[in-house]
Formats: sequence, structure tokens, C-alpha cells
Amino acid sequence: MSSHIIALVTDFGSEDGYAAAMKGRILSLTPGVTLVDVSHDITPYNIRQAAFALNNCYPYFPPKTIFVVVVDPGVGTERNGLVIKTSQYYFIGPDNGVFSFIYAREAYQAYRIVLHQMEVTISPTFHGRDVFAPIAAKIAANKNIGNYLAETREVVSFLHPPVRTSEKTFTLEALTIDHFGNIILNFHKKDWQKLGNTPNISVVINDQTLNGIHETFGKTGEGELLLTWDSSDYLQIACNKGNAAERLQFSLTDSIQLKIW
Repeated sequence: MSSHIIALVTDFGSEDGYAAAMKGRILSLTPGVTLVDVSHDITPYNIRQAAFALNNCYPYFPPKTIFVVVVDPGVGTERNGLVIKTSQYYFIGPDNGVFSFIYAREAYQAYRIVLHQMEVTISPTFHGRDVFAPIAAKIAANKNIGNYLAETREVVSFLHPPVRTSEKTFTLEALTIDHFGNIILNFHKKDWQKLGNTPNISVVINDQTLNGIHETFGKTGEGELLLTWDSSDYLQIACNKGNAAERLQFSLTDSIQLKIW
């Protein structure tokens, strides 16, 4: 029996049995493990959304939790599968950016999964069931998986720092758009604090200028756009009781400028 928790993040949905197949494989290999569904409703192929969901939840799980993230449009290609080990957690999934926030927040060791060392038949279209689930199950059962792994220093991340374009301006990018239409930006509260004396800022997006950082949504009128920190301390563009992305007709490639004043 295992006392470990395995938490799952996928874009599989619930109607086709794909998530259930992963669970069945894990439970067959390690009976008694606790399975937690973080989400199976990630928009198909949306790597950034999966990374954001993981970032929002993982620090609140008990130590030794194993996170399996399968949003994997490159499944079966030459992209690597990874096991990421931090001081408290394991993260298992494709090397496509789903662990970008983990790399930014944690000291970690990265290992590439060596597929030809695994003793199972592997479908080229379902590594979630045939690769990532068995690896997670073996870790949960405290079995040695060293034969399946090779240490690596190269991992894929979409998370980039703000680009300073002048003394008082930065170019930002959107990390993701959440369920409420909030636009999450690659400007962290730590970036703001490094500027000294926590200055006032403005964000210019699609010909609209948003001035100042508000404490929370209700500090503005209903339907008004605002800047605030999200629950992981990233700057976000929000709309009080509305959808900021729809209101701004925003796409992830739109230009965003931050100004200090």
C-alpha cells in the first residue's frame, strides 16, 4: 500500500476514458495510492493553461505529492518526457513548457525519461497511460526508477522576464488567460519590488491605459478594467464582474507596455 498522492492535470476531458485509463494503470501498479484530479478540463493542447493550473495549486499539497501533467500535443515525437524533482515534490510530463513556473520558483533536478529502458509496450499517442503513469506509480511505491532516467540540464520554458525598453518602460507578454478572462502577465510582484520604492505603474494595451494597482476587483466599479496581483503574485488585467480578455478583444500575441511613474 502507498501513502503517496498522485495529482493529475490533463486536457483529456471526462467522456472518453483517457483519464480513467491513466488512473487504472496507476492503481494496478500501486494499489492504495491517493489520486487527485486537479483538472481534466484544460483546453486541448493549451500548455500555458496547464502550467498555470499547476502553479496555482502545487504548493498547497503535502510533501512527496507526485504531479502528472499530460497536455502533450507533441506526443510520440522527439520531445522528451521528464521527471522533475524538487525538495518536496515530483513532477512528471512532457518537456514542452508545462513545468515553466516550477523552474522559476523551485530549485530542481531534471531527468529525461529513457523510453527504450521501460519494460512496457508504449503507444506513440498515449504516453500519459504508458509512460508517465507507470513512472508515477513506481515513485509512489518507492521503487528505484534510476534505470529509466538520464539527467538533463536543458528544459523547455515559455516563461520570460519582462523586457526593459527604456528607464521607465517594459514590454510584457501574457502568460495565459484564466477562466474568468483575467489576462495574466509576466510581471511578478518581485519584479515590481526590485524597481525600488514600489513605484506606480500603468499598462497600455490595445489603445487603453490602466493606471495603478488595485488591491482587489471590488475596488473599482462593476464592469471596469483594472490592474491587480493574482493569487500567485503575477500582475493581471481584470474586469470587475466581467471578462477582461473579451472586453479588450485580446489575443496572446497582442503588445503590452508597462510604464513606471
